[in-house]
Amino acid sequence: MKLLTFGFAVLLSGQVMAGDLLQEIDKYRNPSDAYSMNVKIVSSKEKEESRFLVYLKGNNKTLIKVLAPKKTLGRNMLMIGENMWVYVPNIRRSVRISLNQKLTGEAANGDISRMRWAGDYTHKIEKKEAKEWQLMLEATKEGLTYSKIRVWVDAKDKRPIKAEFLTLSGKIIKTATYQDYKKVLDMMRPSKIHIVDNLKKDQFSDIFIEKMENKSFPDSMFTEKSLE
Repeated sequence: MKLLTFGFAVLLSGQVMAGDLLQEIDKYRNPSDAYSMNVKIVSSKEKEESRFLVYLKGNNKTLIKVLAPKKTLGRNMLMIGENMWVYVPNIRRSVRISLNQKLTGEAANGDISRMRWAGDYTHKIEKKEAKEWQLMLEATKEGLTYSKIRVWVDAKDKRPIKAEFLTLSGKIIKTATYQDYKKVLDMMRPSKIHIVDNLKKDQFSDIFIEKMENKSFPDSMFTEKSLE
């Protein structure tokens, strides 16, 4: 009985450590449990840049206000859990969308609405080298932006360097690099995420995190009424 208890404790400890590693990686893109960020997206296929004001609470509540371009004003988005809606002004109601649907260019809805990997993915370490670790993340639930993510992080401080977004079968869809680290809210954070289509290398989107602020939001803010 003692042996079984000890074995369970070791297993549980391993699970906590696994979660801690993803939390360590997540902290570079998430300054706190609740925060807002101003996002600009420039895409090779789009003539106009897109701008958003994003409110995030935990891993399962996000409200996105569209600021530009003019033609998309009012098409605000709400994420609750793995469910997502967009408000369509001309019909005056919200419709269901998914995290993996295109937001603009090569960026998906989930690329700015669901910023944490801990809790959504399990991981295994594929390689440990002097400068970088390579991890494979696998989704723990349906409806996430990506089924699998291969991530490279700095071996010392665990900051994300690069990610490959894969299908369930392992096919690479897109590659993202985390660039231009700047000190924001007392920590070095990537201010730019460069996403490239794996099949069409000349097609890309640059996600610029222009501003971050720690906030406190009531749950009542994350309702379909807030989309209007």
